[in-house]
Amino acid sequence: MRTVAQRIAIVGFSAFERRTLESYFRLVDAVPVYTVGETVADCDWLVADADQPEAVLAVEQAGRVRDTVFIGGRTVPATAGAHLSRPIDALQLRRALDDLRNHRAARALRESGLMPRLRLAAQRPSGLTRQQALNDHDVQDFRASSGYSNAVLADGDLRLDQVLVVSNSPAECRLLRERLLAFGYRVLLTRTSDEAVALTERLVFGFVFLGTGQGGSAGFQTCRRIRRHPTLAGMAPVVVALTQKMAPIERIRATFADCDACLTTPIDDQALAQLLARHDRTFDRVFQPTAPMAL
Repeated sequence: MRTVAQRIAIVGFSAFERRTLESYFRLVDAVPVYTVGETVADCDWLVADADQPEAVLAVEQAGRVRDTVFIGGRTVPATAGAHLSRPIDALQLRRALDDLRNHRAARALRESGLMPRLRLAAQRPSGLTRQQALNDHDVQDFRASSGYSNAVLADGDLRLDQVLVVSNSPAECRLLRERLLAFGYRVLLTRTSDEAVALTERLVFGFVFLGTGQGGSAGFQTCRRIRRHPTLAGMAPVVVALTQKMAPIERIRATFADCDACLTTPIDDQALAQLLARHDRTFDRVFQPTAPMAL
């Protein structure tokens, strides 16, 4: 199945900046995911120069503020799709567009009734339920995985709280699963790249954590395979490479494999929380730590 490229209107930038962005979107993917269109009306998304008042006005008059990534400017419309600072970072722009596309696809799936697993809200589990979830460390593969969601979301929000952990290390799987359960995510586990790719093709994940192993190549290859295969409704998860060291070469390898982030093992709770908050815009509102309860 070939994914149809979505069209982007570039509004208000200089000719040089426009050519640079056009070249990036043309060359970054073997099969284009985004192409640059000519007019606002025939494009799926807009990228606007917020330093140009006339560009912001044009977006507002077209009624496309929610579909726009604004770059620069001190202030942008409150309902803007995303706002990035200058200088232009093409990689961050691509991720902002991916995020907007994912949320639009999620809303469409929710409204069609095809995404029953992704709940807008759920009751917070009891202390007993939370403790049982944290004590359940015997899961060997995704078929027996279980978890819970403590999401308390605002109207219109959708939390992609299902997470896939891919690692051939049982200890790494158990440790990361425990951390993610504590943050209210539902966790599936698998040890093989084939199974991971198959799961991402038929389920929607907010995050995929990939163990890279001693050599650092297996996880990166899995990331490339996930990126090559079409995902449900075009929804791409945030892919996080788990590395045993954070040397510059590891970051470069992760970038070329199209990973969104790296995390060193053993897992640091603060680093994990910062990563989740950076990529899950509902994280700060849905995670509410509680004191241990007497059972």
